[in-house]
Amino acid sequence: MNKGKILIAVPTFENIKPECFKSIFGLTNPENYNLFFDYVKGYDCARARNEIAKLALKHDFDYVLMIDSDVSVPKDTVVKLLDCETDISLGWYYKKRTKTDQTVIYDFGKDYTDKNMIYGETLLKANIPFDIKGGGLGIALVNVNVFKKMTYPYFKYIIYDNDTVLSEDLYFCTEARKYGMNIKCNPNVKGNHIYEVLM
Repeated sequence: MNKGKILIAVPTFENIKPECFKSIFGLTNPENYNLFFDYVKGYDCARARNEIAKLALKHDFDYVLMIDSDVSVPKDTVVKLLDCETDISLGWYYKKRTKTDQTVIYDFGKDYTDKNMIYGETLLKANIPFDIKGGGLGIALVNVNVFKKMTYPYFKYIIYDNDTVLSEDLYFCTEARKYGMNIKCNPNVKGNHIYEVLM
């Protein structure tokens, strides 16, 4: 039986945090897939994610797992995100330096605001994957067929008249849903946001 292929890719402007790389190295390999690793360095996040998508398409990968360079992931991340059996499956983590239980996962509603945010307290109590509007792509398993159906560029920043910005990951989620893609969060895939505090 031919195994499927999953590209694990890190978009990074500079370097990958050691904790991030160590967690990737320790990932459990799903039985029916081979895992491959790469990273795209030196671009803003939108361009880096677009380059990763092009790489996944060029080399006929089945899935791409994007992991941000400052996020560490649990060992069973790939297995549990595959269990979602959906177009786009996300893990979750707290926003960097948050003190108010803020995450990067959003429920259905008009905007990606705190009002529609699913807070950590709720995610910690959940135990099965569920549909969401979208979220941050720091831990994101994307079926490569998603890119085949969407229009390039898949990731870009949108700046509105009031100077607010729609990030590249939330833009991608918004566009993917327009193409009929389903997005789920697996609350059992909780990453850690790595950061350094400069004194």
